[in-house]
This record gives sequence, structure tokens and C-alpha cells, in this order.
Amino acid sequence: MKNTMNCRFVSYMKRQLVLSGSHQRKSLSTPLQSLYSRSSSTSFSSSFSSNGSTSNSNINDIIDNPSLVTFTHDEKTQIGTITLNSPSTYNALSVEMGNEFEALIHRLKNQINGHHSSSSSSSLKNLNVIILKGSKHNFSSGGDLHWLKKLRDNPVHINADKMYSFYKSFLSIRSLPIPTIAYVEGFAIGAGACLTLATDLRVMDSKAKIGFNFVKLGIHSGMGGSHLLPNLIGESKAKYALLTGQIFNAQEAYDSGLAHRIVTDNIDGDEVIQMAKDISSMHPLAVRSMVQTTRMREDAMGGMGGLDATLKREAYAQAICYAKDDWGEGLDAVVERRQPDFDTYHGNDGDW
Repeated sequence: MKNTMNCRFVSYMKRQLVLSGSHQRKSLSTPLQSLYSRSSSTSFSSSFSSNGSTSNSNINDIIDNPSLVTFTHDEKTQIGTITLNSPSTYNALSVEMGNEFEALIHRLKNQINGHHSSSSSSSLKNLNVIILKGSKHNFSSGGDLHWLKKLRDNPVHINADKMYSFYKSFLSIRSLPIPTIAYVEGFAIGAGACLTLATDLRVMDSKAKIGFNFVKLGIHSGMGGSHLLPNLIGESKAKYALLTGQIFNAQEAYDSGLAHRIVTDNIDGDEVIQMAKDISSMHPLAVRSMVQTTRMREDAMGGMGGLDATLKREAYAQAICYAKDDWGEGLDAVVERRQPDFDTYHGNDGDW
């Protein structure tokens, strides 16, 4: 089982290194209509359409260029689905995807709060739950590797700013006033795993893996992982996971408190949708206020001044790692299936 998991992860890394750069360039230059036609088929719309109530018509009111992030809405159940849509890179989190993601969240937030009066927003103001998933049965392979490797060319303070902005673009999902559920299929690795932590609930396919492999790649954890993971599974388990680069299978994630439910043969997302329906049937004011309370508590926990202070610390720590002479060795080692040959701590003087 472990060898199979490792082989699949190596395949993910190889494909991301080969394809991520070319996919991002292609997606940004493809005509809008063809992107929309292709992307709408990657959502949960197949299961929603049985009720005849899925609304894709308003997607251009939500996001201007729906290439790397898509959104669908079931008006009957008032459940929305956000899909990370870069299947050729296993939904690697890129700057471009983050920009689209944040723009979508901003507009959804305004419409859910009733700040727009268009016909599309009127159907969204009573949205009760949002499911976050990845296209083609994979959640996310983590940060875009081509972009990350190039960061070695920047000064530390520039990279710290870049990483902080990158984190915030995806963690903007926590600003939505309604519950969010991450549905993890395939792998959720690194930044992809941390994005699941930003949601309120996590459901994992029985064959899925979720892992915080930052140290194996030669960098500090990011995207709020060092704050949100201890909140969920406790300081001791989180410290072990972060220091060893642990990858959890579904049962391990459930046993640790990282996942709330494991699903098997989840055809068309039915079991995840049922969880969302259960929440959607509750009193909307009670649910929204409860979401706000729990997130406020989560954000304030920890001894470093809360989530935002942790994000700034993570951004700075990652920026220092990118400045190390051996940055990229960990990525290459995974792809080449060998142990990394990292420099010693004093191999490159750094200001910690």
C-alpha cells in the first residue's frame, strides 16, 4: 500500500513539473466560450441535473474568466460547488488560479450577503453551503512547482510578500458567511492539504491521501498549515506530521480528527451532497452565526497572535528556504525517486 501511494505521488510530481507551466499559459489564452463549455462539465452538475435545478447561466456574473476555477449552483438545495480546474497539473495551486479563486469568493460573498440586485445574485443570496473539490477526481497536488522553483531568483522580502498574498488568495474562502466542505479525492498535498484545513468540514474518499510534505521538499509549511493543523488534531500530532512530512490515508485522517467522514463509491458526489443537504436544512441564521463563531475561535487560537500572524511568519520562513542554495533539491529528489541531498544548516548563512 505504501509503495503504491509513493508511486502515485511521484507520478503527480512528474506531471506537475512537466505540464504546469504550459497548462497555465494555454488556459489563459483560450477563448472564454470554449473554457466555459469545457469547465462546466467538470462540476457536480451531473448529479444536480437530475433535479433540473443546476444553474450555470450565472457563472459569467461570478467570475470573468472561468478557466482555472468553476462554480455551479443548485437552486433547489441552495448548495454551491467550487471546482479547482487544472486537471493536467492535478489542480496545482498557481498564482493565476489564486487570483480567480479570490475574485470568485469576493463576488460570492457580496451576493450571498445581498449586496447585488441582479437576477443572478438574487438566486445566490440564500445559498446555504459550498462544496470545494478538484476536477478529475483529484483535489490538489499542492503549489505550482514551476513557479515555486523560480522564486529562488527573488530577494527574501519580495518572496515573503508573494507568499503572503498567495496564501490569502486561497484562504479567502474563510470569509464566506456560510459553511464550506472540502471533498478530497486522489491527493491533497502541501498547499492543497492546507486549503482543505481552511474549510469547515472535510470529507475524504476512502482511497484519498492528504499530506503536509513541506519539509521533504525543503521548505517550511505554509498556507496556514502550522496554525490550522494543530487546531484540528492537537499540537502533538500536528508537530509530528509537520516535522516528518506525514501523508495520511483516509482512515488515519479520520482517526486523527482531520477528516469528518470517509466515503466509498461516492458516485457523482451523492454522499457529500447529502451532508451539505443536512446542513442546508438547518436554520440559516443559526448556521451562519455558528460558522462565524467557530472561525473566530480558530483564527484567534495559538500563541503567535492568531492566524494572520502565523501566515506572515510562514511567508517569511518559506522565503528564507527559497533563498537557500539547495532550493529545488527536494522537488528533484521526489521526481527522481531518491533521497534528497540537502545542504547542512550552515551551508548558506540565513537570517532567521
